[in-house]
Amino acid sequence: MKTIVAALAASLWLGLMAGGAVAEDSEDDILAAAMAFAMHDAAFTMYHEIGHMLVGELELPVLGKEEDAVDALATIWLLEFDESEDSYDALIDAADGWYFNAVNSTGSGVDEFSYYSDHSLDIQRAYAMVCMMVGKDADIFGDTADAYEIDPDQQENCSDIYDQTFTSWMRLLEPHLTGEDEISDIEVIYEDAGDYEEYAEALKQYGIMEYAAGTVAASFALPGPVTFRATQCGEANAFYDPSESEVIYCYEMAEHMVYMYLYDIMGWGDTAN
Repeated sequence: MKTIVAALAASLWLGLMAGGAVAEDSEDDILAAAMAFAMHDAAFTMYHEIGHMLVGELELPVLGKEEDAVDALATIWLLEFDESEDSYDALIDAADGWYFNAVNSTGSGVDEFSYYSDHSLDIQRAYAMVCMMVGKDADIFGDTADAYEIDPDQQENCSDIYDQTFTSWMRLLEPHLTGEDEISDIEVIYEDAGDYEEYAEALKQYGIMEYAAGTVAASFALPGPVTFRATQCGEANAFYDPSESEVIYCYEMAEHMVYMYLYDIMGWGDTAN
């Protein structure tokens, strides 16, 4: 696993570390990159939770784990339908986020993993995403798949996996597409962020929730109003609340991803000496 970690982090480290410490003139750049990493993960996370919302609001059937299914939908969305300039970067950063979550959890021992969880293991989620990415576009994501040490034969197989998953989701969603000039009712709300104001401002600046709301509202005929809400949750999380028809993104999640970038990927804690 250390070999892959080194490959994933190498490009981030080059030119940013000097004499075992972060160069002073690059600190602002690193902090900006950390926020971008968090916002890229937020984009994937929103589409993941939107997947849950579509399953719930449209009463879609799901074969297998719903968490895996909406991971796949979020990946498809960013590959096919999100026209923002950094949608591909969002996928890479989200996959890396799951990977480094897995790296952090390995020290507790395999008996600590929740094999019965609704979610697949973080490491599985990372590799499943990268497989779909390289399956969609080997030219763009081949280097990413190589960094994850996915062998060439498996990368070719990923093309079939992606095609099957894409076809399945599109067939499931097609009956629920909006008609001409039809727009569903989705409201975006930012609640008081308190100590997390910088993350609330970043969400607004990137326009993640507004873009997702506009795209989903123009794409699917939802049975009723839906809210996309950013708020303080007391934990790093995001979820769909079926009782309120809300997709909720917690400001704490953005902070968690910033710290992951700084301490787990960039190794700031290792430079304290």
